[in-house]
Order: sequence, then C-alpha cells, then structure tokens
Amino acid sequence: MPNSTYENIFAKLRINFLFNHPFLSVLALSIPTIFTKNKKSPFSTDGATLSIDLEKLEKYNEANITYLYAHTLLHIVLKHPFRQKTRDAYIWNMACDLVINNILASFTNVGVIPDDEIVDFELKEKCVEEVYEILYKKEEEKKNENSQNENEDNEEIKTTPNQNGKQKAYIYDSSKLDLEEVTDEKTSKGDQEKLDGIIIQALSIANKNTTLYSGLQIEINTLIKPKIDLQESLKEYLISSSFEKKTSYKRADKRFIHSGLYLPGSEKNNENIEIYVAIDSSSSVSVDEYKKFLGIIKEICESFYEYKMVILPFDLKVKVDFIKEFDSFNSINKDDFLIPKSDGGTDFDEVIRYLKKSTDSRSENLLLVLSDGEFELNESLVCETVFIISDKKNLQKFQHYGRVIEFIL
Repeated sequence: MPNSTYENIFAKLRINFLFNHPFLSVLALSIPTIFTKNKKSPFSTDGATLSIDLEKLEKYNEANITYLYAHTLLHIVLKHPFRQKTRDAYIWNMACDLVINNILASFTNVGVIPDDEIVDFELKEKCVEEVYEILYKKEEEKKNENSQNENEDNEEIKTTPNQNGKQKAYIYDSSKLDLEEVTDEKTSKGDQEKLDGIIIQALSIANKNTTLYSGLQIEINTLIKPKIDLQESLKEYLISSSFEKKTSYKRADKRFIHSGLYLPGSEKNNENIEIYVAIDSSSSVSVDEYKKFLGIIKEICESFYEYKMVILPFDLKVKVDFIKEFDSFNSINKDDFLIPKSDGGTDFDEVIRYLKKSTDSRSENLLLVLSDGEFELNESLVCETVFIISDKKNLQKFQHYGRVIEFIL
C-alpha cells in the first residue's frame, strides 16, 4: 500500500478518535509518531514515542489498523513500558496485550480486532501486574512440562480465540511484542513532566466517561492518584502515632474533679520510638525493592533523635543470624545494611511467632512490614502494624489488619 494511502488512513483515524474517543485523540495528536522499521510488531512504543512499520501493516485491513493504533495508544496512556521494571519482557508484553484487548472489547468505533490478537475474558477486571503473575505461573508450569517432553513445539503460533473469549491465549506470538524495555532515566525530567501532563490530561478525559470506559477504571485510579512521598508519609505517621496524646484512665481530667466527676484524662505516648522492622528478603522481592526497603530504614533512623529499632529479615524463617538491633546511642552504620537477600519463599507468620516467643514486644510497640505482599497472614498480630507494600495488587488483603501504604519504585 503506498504511503499516501497510509497518510489518509491515519488522518481518518485521528478524526475518528477526536469524535468518538477524545482521550485517545489527545495522545494521537501529542505523542511523537515515527515511521520506521520495528523489530517485531507493526506498532511499537517506548512509552514516550510511537513507532509504525508500514511494511508490517500490509497484512492488516483499515479496520485492523484502527484497532492496533488504539491498542498501542492505550499502552502509552497506561504507562505499560515504564511499569515493566525488572519483569520478563515476553510475559509482560503478553499481560499488557491481554488487559488492553479486554478493555477494548467494551469500546465502540475502534475498528476490528485482528485474528492474531489474544483475548481471555476470564482475566477481566484484573490489573496488568495481576495478569502478569498468572501468566508467569503458567509459563513456569509449561517449562516443567516441556522438560518432560523435549519434542513439544514451543514456537506454535497462538490460535484465534472463540467469540466468548474463553480460548486460553498463553501461546504468544513473539512478533506481537510491541513494548520496548525502558526506564524513567531514559527521558529527561522536562520530557517526563511533559509526557506525564499528556497522560494525565488523557486519563482525566477518560475518567469523566465512566460508563463508556468502565474497563479502564482499575488502571485509571492507579495512575491519576497523587504520588505521596513515602518518607514524608511514614514520618508523619510515626510522629502522630508516637507523640500524640491518648485517652487514659490512669490520670483523671482535672477540669472535672471539682464537680465530683472522674473522667479519663490524656497522656503522651512514649517519647522514644520503638520499632520492629520485618524486611522481606524472599525471592519475590526484586533487588531494587530490597534496596528501597533498606533505604526506608535508614531514613527513619535519620529522622528521629531518639529511637530503638530491631530489624528482622525473613523469608520462610526469621533470619536470626542477621537480626540487627540499634538505637540513638548506638547508631546504625553502613555495615548494618549488609543483610543478604535470599532466593526462598515467604512466611510472614514466622515473624509473628518470633515476636511472641523471643521478644518483650508490647501492644504499644510498632511493627513495620516492608514487603511486596506475596504472603498470607494467619497468625494474630502482636502490636500495631503498618504494612508498606511495593505491589499494588496485594494492598487490599492487609487493610483490615493495619495501616497499609503503597510505595512506587
């Protein structure tokens, strides 16, 4: 197809988005578009630019091209390239494609889904990170099966899903890889702020049309919420929980004694911050997350004049040999951060059992849990607990146990 024809097609597509999907129009008109040779897919993005390979588009009709254009713009607005981090590129691309194709299934006027796209409606209402975990486990199971059957063909192209979207699309065509691996450092601060401005504008437009874009709500709510500085939020919490006055029957309120009424007065919590820090060193925690955990501990120590802290590294057990205890008179040093990360699983109940048996922890102490949340909680907590979770899909299951804070690397 001649380039002039493609120019007409893309001009029509942008007009279509302007009238039918304004939030996609914002991206189509604002994100730099490059016509070049892509390694894999006809459309490709690094989160900041959109690359189109016209030669690879030749097997698709105009309705398919409309769909693929909208598909790639959704990758950008949902920041999929930047959210990949250290995850496997093949599985992450597959997870993102499944999420977007489920979202687009509820759209109108976005063309026709090509036969080589993957769909699985059983994964609807799940964020990309959740879908990735499901697919990752499937890939592990497939590897185990392949090790038993060396003749199995791993390069089989995925089949077309049936009309109900029940086809399990876990055999993924590598030619569909349309996300480039990137980091935030690859864009300057000014370019990143400009890109974020475009994305926020697009998301805000989509968020006003909740009936049309209900499938986007999980991702929208995550991306447009304000980012809160973890250290400041944690410091504020520690100050308020440790130093604010609390009601107590130990001391009567002097204002009412003369009337013969003995009402509860108030007293301050302990002036000295006493914290147990359970740091998850299991295999599900990435090296970057683990470094961030250690940085949080250092930040707490530098924020208070008086403190007592016990660090409890754990995976399937509390790593007793690496427990660190220090206070404001015996301050932490760089050697205290030489706590190795392990490749084991996660059992947080072991931390609770350790606290019950091996320490003099009291209900007024604070337990700070630094983890990705890849564990279940069966033991009853021994003191006030704050969960600082790095993976948003695991936030809800801890909210009824204590305060939960999400941090973004």
